[in-house]
Amino acid sequence: MDLKPSIELREVVKNLHGWASFHPQWKVDFNSYALKTSEGVVFIDPLKPDPAVVKQLEALGEPIRILLTNAHHDRDADWFRKQYGIQVYAHETAKADCDTKIDVLLMDGERLPGAIKAMHLPGSAAGEMAFYAKAGGGIVLVGDTLLNQDDKGLTLLPDAYIEDKKQTLKSLQKLLDLDFKVITFAHGDPIVQNAKRAITSFLKKPKKNNS
Repeated sequence: MDLKPSIELREVVKNLHGWASFHPQWKVDFNSYALKTSEGVVFIDPLKPDPAVVKQLEALGEPIRILLTNAHHDRDADWFRKQYGIQVYAHETAKADCDTKIDVLLMDGERLPGAIKAMHLPGSAAGEMAFYAKAGGGIVLVGDTLLNQDDKGLTLLPDAYIEDKKQTLKSLQKLLDLDFKVITFAHGDPIVQNAKRAITSFLKKPKKNNS
């Protein structure tokens, strides 16, 4: 993946930072996140940023693991694994489609140190997961299950890429069982206020071609 390293680390909310690299062909940002927990710092879908940003990430605390939201978001996970001696976690169904070795295979509902809950969200991509932390009023981190596009707002993956639109919408309903104020996306800006209300509103809207 030939993307320019990110030169900016931004604070999304307290204990959550993000950085992004723009994909010139797909015209979309590829987002990565660092979540600071009571146990240490967790990287989600990490791309290797500029060295200055790496130093900022290291200043957040001790890295403890790498989480992938789906099989295709391994990105620079192997660099982070080797750099910090930490393991890569992903859903058990991601193994067959992931180009990077997965150290720990997760199951739906599994709870991880640092008070993070892993949730399997089948339908959009292989091994799709969301990760939930109660801290800060609740934070949900999703991959390709849902996008937040500048011109369209919340939307599903295009038909050419999504595996099963009806199943994806069913999976998204699981998020409504959580209490959260913030949601981040692999592609698109995070929602940092009233996120659950936004997801609820999106799911209530009629959808075309849900099969």
